[in-house]
Amino acid sequence: MTFEQIRGIVIGRMTAWAGIPASSVDYPNAPQPFDPAGKTIWARLADVPGLSSSPEVGLGPSVRRTGIIVIQLFVPTYKGTLAITRAADTLVQHFEYYSDPSGPFDCFAASAQVVGDDGLGWYQVNLQIPYRAY
Repeated sequence: MTFEQIRGIVIGRMTAWAGIPASSVDYPNAPQPFDPAGKTIWARLADVPGLSSSPEVGLGPSVRRTGIIVIQLFVPTYKGTLAITRAADTLVQHFEYYSDPSGPFDCFAASAQVVGDDGLGWYQVNLQIPYRAY
């Protein structure tokens, strides 16, 4: 599977999530700058490729790619954490152990990291979902 195919699957899966308005998601290198001003909750998506390997050679190498989907969630500081916790829970349900039917792409157990106040007026929680693609 190519990096472009992986990117398409990750972005496609994120756009299928209805946990927050689609206009509140910042995608990598979007054609327009993202402005979170006035939003009650927003998210930033990143796909961080990891190590690749060739566990099979046979008639030709079979490349296995790994990586981590990182989704950063933000709510205004000092406005509570219920919205961000609910969004994190629905994202985990949406991505955890997802397998894409169009190709060998599998997600695994998600982890959450509370960053807290980012110093810019936002409270942040990061979700990390490891994946493997063939």
